[in-house]
Amino acid sequence: MDITKITRRLTSHCSLFTAHGPNAGAPSGWLDSSNPENPRSYLRICGGAAWPHKGRPGFVVLVGEQERNLRSCGPPVFYGLMESEQRTSDDMLSKCVELAAIADTWYSNIIAEAHRVALHQFNLRQEQKHLAGIRLINAPMLSEAGDASQLFSYADAELDQRTSEGRKTVFLGECTRVKAALQRVPEEWDSAEDILKPPEVTALYYVLGAMFRLPYSVPSREPVFARMEYDIFNPPWEKNRDD
Repeated sequence: MDITKITRRLTSHCSLFTAHGPNAGAPSGWLDSSNPENPRSYLRICGGAAWPHKGRPGFVVLVGEQERNLRSCGPPVFYGLMESEQRTSDDMLSKCVELAAIADTWYSNIIAEAHRVALHQFNLRQEQKHLAGIRLINAPMLSEAGDASQLFSYADAELDQRTSEGRKTVFLGECTRVKAALQRVPEEWDSAEDILKPPEVTALYYVLGAMFRLPYSVPSREPVFARMEYDIFNPPWEKNRDD
């Protein structure tokens, strides 16, 4: 896949309020035209970033959620878009910056002080060079100490269901290393360390775990006061004017 062919796409205003067509209700998204005969649109593209760990390299994965009619009951469908190994933390963060133009959110684990410091120092150096920095968000379900066992268990179980025969909604064809690493994960793994050993799986579980746990929803276009009860003779903007 040629990821340079992925571009931002904005839907028309009227499509937000119609239940017709595959992009009904989608305020924006991405268009992948790497295959002109079969272009694919995505509601969102997110990344997972696994830090170098105990001599093992870092790894990044991009996943796209295919566009669908959000008013229907169809299940979300996810595609692995690209993967990349990085030897150092700075290399990993630089790769995230490089891909930031086509990623809505980057998920990782920055609870550990060493990771927070590395991220902060990287962004400081980027600022000094007048270059863009990167924002990483903690994946959901991490413990206060940064343990990812609960997240990994959740992502593992969900991925198993979503790749089962006849119900497949996760496709990782573009991520061959991730697919191979998944085969090496023990069937009855005991701790987060079993997942951290293959960085490809760590990165995948950060991003897929987050996308499974935090489903895409259409942001409301109503002003806040439109969703509040108020006196029509004393609307909120009049109250603010009096203040």
